[in-house]
Amino acid sequence: MDKKTVIAIALITIAWVGYFILTKQEYSAKKPAEVRKEEPAGKEEAGKSKQGEEIKVEAAGAAGREEIITVKTKKFFFTLSSRGASITGAQYIPRDIDLIIRKNPYNAKGAFDFSVRFDEDEFLQGTPLDAVLWKNRKEGNNRIIFSADAKINGSPVRIEKAYTFSDDGYSFKIAYRFINTGWKHLAFNDNTLIISPGEMLGPALDFQNTYNRLAGIYSLNGDFKQSAKGDGGFLPGCGSSSNGRPLKKETGTINWIGIMSRYFLIIMIPEEFTGIAAIEDNRKDSGFRTGIAVPIKRLEPGKDITKSFTVYLGEKDKQHLASVNKSIIDAADVSKIIEPIRNFVIWCLLAINKYIGNLGWSLVLFSLLSKIVFMPLTIKSNESMKKMQQLTPKLNEIKAKYKDKPDLMQKEMMKLYRENKVNPMGGCFPLLLQMPFFFALYSALINSIDLWNAPFIFWMKDLSMPDTVATVAGFSLNILPIIMTGTTFLQQKLSTVEAAGQQKALMMIMPLMFIFIFWNMPSGLVLYWALQNVFQIMHQLFINYRAKAKKG
Repeated sequence: MDKKTVIAIALITIAWVGYFILTKQEYSAKKPAEVRKEEPAGKEEAGKSKQGEEIKVEAAGAAGREEIITVKTKKFFFTLSSRGASITGAQYIPRDIDLIIRKNPYNAKGAFDFSVRFDEDEFLQGTPLDAVLWKNRKEGNNRIIFSADAKINGSPVRIEKAYTFSDDGYSFKIAYRFINTGWKHLAFNDNTLIISPGEMLGPALDFQNTYNRLAGIYSLNGDFKQSAKGDGGFLPGCGSSSNGRPLKKETGTINWIGIMSRYFLIIMIPEEFTGIAAIEDNRKDSGFRTGIAVPIKRLEPGKDITKSFTVYLGEKDKQHLASVNKSIIDAADVSKIIEPIRNFVIWCLLAINKYIGNLGWSLVLFSLLSKIVFMPLTIKSNESMKKMQQLTPKLNEIKAKYKDKPDLMQKEMMKLYRENKVNPMGGCFPLLLQMPFFFALYSALINSIDLWNAPFIFWMKDLSMPDTVATVAGFSLNILPIIMTGTTFLQQKLSTVEAAGQQKALMMIMPLMFIFIFWNMPSGLVLYWALQNVFQIMHQLFINYRAKAKKG
């Protein structure tokens, strides 16, 4: 899971557990391995060869006008351009979505240019090869070979970029061939090239929202890594991930690199070799270009060398990823623990929606059904909390009597629990069992494209996004988090005895935490929580009515 998801889960867990601990009148409670990171600036400047010679690339374009080539497979309709030998259109047929973003707030190129850069300066600033017209020829229906002549430090070289598309599936091949057409050997800077798929990945979304952020991704020594830019917090402007340096470099074994959007992935997987570093454009107002440093030997006159990749382009779906290469499954970024429950939640919502036809109302019915399923756990939790509340006077006496003897105080409290057959954690444990289900719903609403653009009623136009009704000075006004907080207060008031002093203040603060945690979360998730509160309020009113009737 990404960092924001982990933080969200941690905060919700702390708030939820803290809330139920407080309502039962209080009960007495590795640093991750650092990846070595290198920056391009040292004694040896970025963009210089070992001999201190700057890499200079000149490209001679083909004559004539830009040519457009189209290729259609069962999954995609691709448009390729001779300018830069790039993919300028990628219509994903199953969802009717273009994964090329024409306009974006990062001033980034939308095309998948599959660019080759010859040093780190060029990685940031661009290469003439991306701007010139490449010659092209088509072999069969699904193979296009582009070629361009260039000079590297004055030495002539021919570069070929060959795309091979499969009729079915979520992958295609791209091969880079370098031919030394000069009379002397050709040495590359540090014996490496930097290859990357592009700067952006669609579909076009509101990129100001935390959950629509893009990220560069890569596999470093077998571990999944990602690096997003911009706001990373729950409120706008909170938690920028940029460290201020224009380029980030991590050395090690690189099995693949790519870009991740909210619902899609583009990944380049080297064939028969691994990269030696992952390099990212870390500038705030640029795209999300992530490159792989490819080892390449000195090229003798008349010789050539080819570097080939398999490219995955498709949804964040583990089955789709596994069908291409099992090493990229982690890019789906779904917890192995939550995934089965998440898939079940999505299946339930879509199954209900077949009959209702509105995912918002489907979520309402799903919330009611889940409340019924978890009712025994809720009843058990309420009973345990009620017993704890009944013991509060005796617990306070023990605390007052043994306030200077904490060990003895604890012993007497445990004795009281045993005599009354009360588990001090019984109030929150049944509810903790529901947490994986709740986080599965969170993951479903965050990452499932099936729930994208799902409307409900009134102002709730998209359950995968916050229910913003207005924006004032960059601050979004969302209604559902306020409703959810209000129902939390009411539920608390109905289900607990009157508290006093510091505990009363804490019980007031705890629900307020939810408004900050949930403010920018998907409205479907906030709606689910608010509905659970409403159903619990109705249940509690019924319990209170029965208790009053028995006394009367």
